[in-house]
Amino acid sequence: MKLALLAAAAVIVATPAFADCQSDAQMQAQKVRAATQTLQEQSNAPMADQCRTGMGLIAEAKRLNTIRQNCQAELQLTAQDLQQADQRIQAADQEYTARCGG
Repeated sequence: MKLALLAAAAVIVATPAFADCQSDAQMQAQKVRAATQTLQEQSNAPMADQCRTGMGLIAEAKRLNTIRQNCQAELQLTAQDLQQADQRIQAADQEYTARCGG
């Protein structure tokens, strides 16, 4: 029962707010840019801080990717666009695991 509720909640969370794909994608892309900037500014910070920020960046990128997948037609994205984004996220996940552990 709990698993079904969690699965349903995940679908709702992944659905773009207000059904406005363009705005949702732009807002989420801004969050990704902000997290990227923060990570760049932490180049001399302790590794634990960099890992925490990196984990947040990956989470924001995954949210953006979900919006892009759900809004593929409206955002005029190709399957190749989505595949490239998936590959970038997988590479970031692998780098995070290599640098920060699982």
